[in-house]
Amino acid sequence: MNYFFFLDHPDPSLGSAVELFNRAPMDLFYKEKKNKRKIYIFYIEDNIWKNQFFSNISHNESLIVKKSDLPKKFQNKSVLISITSKNLKENDPPFNDKTMNSIPAWRSNIKIFNNYTSTSYQGEFPGTFFNLNLSLTSCSPFIQLNKNIENYFYLINFNNDPIQKSFKVEILNSKKDLINSFNFVTNKINIINLENLYKDKTEDNMFIFRSKDYGGIPLYFSRSKDNMSFSLEHTHPPQEYLFLGNRGIYQKKKKSFWNHG
Repeated sequence: MNYFFFLDHPDPSLGSAVELFNRAPMDLFYKEKKNKRKIYIFYIEDNIWKNQFFSNISHNESLIVKKSDLPKKFQNKSVLISITSKNLKENDPPFNDKTMNSIPAWRSNIKIFNNYTSTSYQGEFPGTFFNLNLSLTSCSPFIQLNKNIENYFYLINFNNDPIQKSFKVEILNSKKDLINSFNFVTNKINIINLENLYKDKTEDNMFIFRSKDYGGIPLYFSRSKDNMSFSLEHTHPPQEYLFLGNRGIYQKKKKSFWNHG
């Protein structure tokens, strides 16, 4: 089962939205029953995973859900949203089943917008991530070093343990020099403005974000300082650079390269 997220931003003039689709990307590779589904919001309250029903969605229907459309209590929370055929109880935590397994992956359109423009990417938070001990190695050439542009780094981290824990993220350059470090927390849509973290410390535009403790979905958001132009990029998991073969070995070698020496 896949989950989707809202890219909360500290600038109140920016909104976030998720466009959900109750249809698999390709019917040829999807054999589950096609029917009406239910949209649920998953969140943490008092260190317990909970969920709340939001609405129904018919087969072949798409629905744009803005973060501002959610009940007031969710506005300052990092939440996940998903669709399922199950009737959930309030204290049912996020779960993983095969109802959204498909080729290509069943994704949604995740958007940041304001009154002038918007940017989005097609992605998901896989249910399998809740049970994994993830680390982070994200090599990004997407930082836009321009005095009129602000760059932000998102890390979307959720797991089965509903307790929020602090962990360190480090930024390296292509020579493996440590440029800076900062703290994120688990079970949160983490975001940090990168402007002061690499300023005047490197002329390299390749940055490596790593954490040996926790990982998640890394995203890179850039905007012009007049808020008229946006871009949103992501880096593939290391194994996605290969087609066929033992992709797990490549992932281990890549992470080992950046995590040692």
